[in-house]
Amino acid sequence: MKFDTHATYTRLTFAGVCLAAALLCITAASIARSDPATPKEAPPEPAPGDNDDARDDRPGAPGWPAPSEAEAPQAEPQPIVMQSIVKSEHVGEQHVVFVLPPDYHDKPEDRWPAVLTFAGLGESKRGNRAGAWGWVEMYGVVPAMAALHRNHLTPEDLKGLAEPEELDAYNKVLTESPYRGVILVCPYPPRRTSDDYERYLIEELIPYTNATLRVFPEPARWGIDGISMGGMLSTVIGFSHPRHFGAFGSQQSSLSYSPRLKAMIEERREHLAGRPINVATSKHDPFRRSLADLSKRLGEMGVEHRFTILPGRHNKRFVKGPGSIELLLFQDRALWGEGEMPPAVLER
Repeated sequence: MKFDTHATYTRLTFAGVCLAAALLCITAASIARSDPATPKEAPPEPAPGDNDDARDDRPGAPGWPAPSEAEAPQAEPQPIVMQSIVKSEHVGEQHVVFVLPPDYHDKPEDRWPAVLTFAGLGESKRGNRAGAWGWVEMYGVVPAMAALHRNHLTPEDLKGLAEPEELDAYNKVLTESPYRGVILVCPYPPRRTSDDYERYLIEELIPYTNATLRVFPEPARWGIDGISMGGMLSTVIGFSHPRHFGAFGSQQSSLSYSPRLKAMIEERREHLAGRPINVATSKHDPFRRSLADLSKRLGEMGVEHRFTILPGRHNKRFVKGPGSIELLLFQDRALWGEGEMPPAVLER
């Protein structure tokens, strides 16, 4: 593909001894989890071609209930929405929402790439459930996915935020290489990431998704993306753990280039090299300048990426239109390794 540069004991006489032994074990386990001298390491990168049995044995895969189908906003063709409430060892009870392609049930032998997808600050503030449901309930990703599966976009699909020539460019690339689809995995997005949250994603949520949905397990077929604060999370988490993802995207990321980010990129530059990276902002995005600076610095460090300025403001209209379309199409192209993106816009 081409890109422009730029997670009892029994018997009374025996009970005291057993209870004491159990308490000692629990105490020891608790100390081990909290001891900074013995941190947990991320699981090794799975090799291509891992089978279902191997995935079931990974941390976090067993013991959680399988996702259940949920009501979805109406669209044609109809994407499938599923939900789950899981109990993480690292961050406690978590809501997770999954958005599947319309033909998921019709193709029982097929698998799809998956994308960790983070909502923004407004949804994070509204609580764990609202944060996980942001892309479905607030951001219009279900009709956007349906539009791409029709392989022809209309002005309404982009909420009127596209010039005629830009709409033509989207439809041209969809005609040349039809949209195949991805599965979105939407966890609650915290206001800032942490070691525990990242362990939840990598050690629990990704293995859980691999075990319960028909996704490709290889890291090269997993993407990470988000909008606004979610774009900041996708960039920081993705760049911190590049060997776990095959594509890195952000829409209007609320990210400022900093010495810490610079050091992170430099340290992991060779792992990022050759991976599809998409940095999307918009004409009236308050983070446009900082994202342009990020793009410039990535270029100076030799990290190829796509930088584009889309139409619109930093609001729901943008994410329901160009933001959702850009995220879905970029991840589709990157994770299937087929097809082009529309030309990037560098001035607007």
